[in-house]
Amino acid sequence: MINDIILHTMEHNGDRVRSTIFMQKYSDDYYDDYKQIYEDCFYKMRSELELYPINAGDSKEELQEKANNIYLYFEDNILIGSVAIFDNEIDELIVAKGHQKKGYGKLILNYAISRMQEANISPIILQVTDWNKGAIKLYQDNGFSIVKTESIKHPGIVRK
Repeated sequence: MINDIILHTMEHNGDRVRSTIFMQKYSDDYYDDYKQIYEDCFYKMRSELELYPINAGDSKEELQEKANNIYLYFEDNILIGSVAIFDNEIDELIVAKGHQKKGYGKLILNYAISRMQEANISPIILQVTDWNKGAIKLYQDNGFSIVKTESIKHPGIVRK
């Protein structure tokens, strides 16, 4: 059993970002695709960190409540990825498995940063587990730095 999970809070201190991509707000029409991508993205982390249930994506009702904060990126009518923006926090940046390591994470991250900068939101923050080294590198390469690290007691089995 894992005792603690290391969580980093990162803050954007990079330059102004411009994004030219179009992302549309979440709707229930995309629930099945979104849920599959979300669960695929977090499966390995949740498994290795022993966070149960492993597939803990939001229900259709829960996603509908946050729909105005979730943005979806499509190419050729295929859902590539998504990001959520809550106040000054970037959350749940996901990219479909078959499209990872192709620059989509950066594209979607820059969309979120640009959107927040245009709204004069500051500071722009996000949180990431220390387990997710790839995400930490992506964020650092795009103007984020770690401003806080904390050890979170492992929650054990969490029922949703």
